Amino acid sequence: MMRLRTYAGLSLVATLAVIYHAFNSRGQFYPAMVYLSTSKISLVLLLNMGLVAMCILWQVTKRLFLGSLREAEVERLNEQSWREVMEILFAITIFRQDFSVTFLAMVTILLLIKALHWLAQKRVEYIETTPSVPMLSHVRIVSFLGFLFLLDSLFLYSSIKFLIQTQQASVSLFFSFEYMILATTTVSTFVKYVFYVSDMLMEGQWEKKAVYTFYLELIRDLLHLSMYLCFFLVIFMNYGVPLHLIRELYETFRNFKIRVADYMRYRKITSNMNERFPDATPEELTASDATCIICREEMTTAKKLICGHLFHVHCLRSWLERQHTCPTCRALVVPTENGASSSGGQHEPRSDAHQQVGTGARTNSPTQGPGGDMATENLTRHQARLQAAASAASIYEKSYVYPSANTLVW
Repeated sequence: MMRLRTYAGLSLVATLAVIYHAFNSRGQFYPAMVYLSTSKISLVLLLNMGLVAMCILWQVTKRLFLGSLREAEVERLNEQSWREVMEILFAITIFRQDFSVTFLAMVTILLLIKALHWLAQKRVEYIETTPSVPMLSHVRIVSFLGFLFLLDSLFLYSSIKFLIQTQQASVSLFFSFEYMILATTTVSTFVKYVFYVSDMLMEGQWEKKAVYTFYLELIRDLLHLSMYLCFFLVIFMNYGVPLHLIRELYETFRNFKIRVADYMRYRKITSNMNERFPDATPEELTASDATCIICREEMTTAKKLICGHLFHVHCLRSWLERQHTCPTCRALVVPTENGASSSGGQHEPRSDAHQQVGTGARTNSPTQGPGGDMATENLTRHQARLQAAASAASIYEKSYVYPSANTLVW
């Protein structure tokens, strides 16, 4: 932010200097305007000042609706920005005959609006995985989504109106398509947020939430896939092969397939959660740090995975909507036919551990009492946890370290 202020200050000084030079050297308004619009140096400085003004407006919008960005949001912004810039460069090669100052300004505005959409999606994801969210955050995100939908609608209307007036293929096709995608994404994000609020009002007991969320995302992906196909065909018939759409087409189709598979796996994992994941006992909560690693809040009640890690039931359900691994050790959570859960690749070692320890106990201490049985059970549980952690480490080639208290978990 400090660098932007410094750059904005220098840009403003340079712009004022070139305007002063134009009026001082030409003496009248019209000649000065002609000089500013024809001089290359003046055009560069004026365009630079326009870019700075748009960036400042973007920062003000971000600060008003989102406040300070979290680390995950900054990472998402950086990753997506470079990819979108490359795609825009490919698009410019297709619409090179329409290249102008106005086109550059519209492309810059599109990139800035896309960045706001990325942040809105990431903030909604954060709200969904956080059990206690201030009312101000809800008001901000709803207002932000409404503001983004208004922007998308205005630019979409402007692009379609220009196409109808000219009745010929132009760069407005590109902007119409992009803002149509953004508008459907905004609506999808808002409906998903409504699902979250409804589930929160039901205290996490809305069992149909995952089903409705799945159908929502399925419809969104189908709409996007249809739009990409239509736009690909239109651009191909009028301009040639749109290289910047090939990756989007592939990713949309792949996400559609993955979404169906993930939903089926999620339904298996979360069916009968109360029976599949047992409640943690007060002794287990006391033995652990009693902090849910997903939301970083204290646990009074929790569900226990087969690897032994404890989580809030609503946090675990929300996590399993996106991931199918333990948030702590990254062991896969796979349903079994008898209704119990197991870690991916961990079921057989756990059975072996039971057999080995049980056999050893029977061989060495055939007359063992209740105290010996309890010790054997604790040893078996500890050994199973060690095996689960070791297997997860071998799969991911690294161990998982608990984040610090000021680190957000997504």
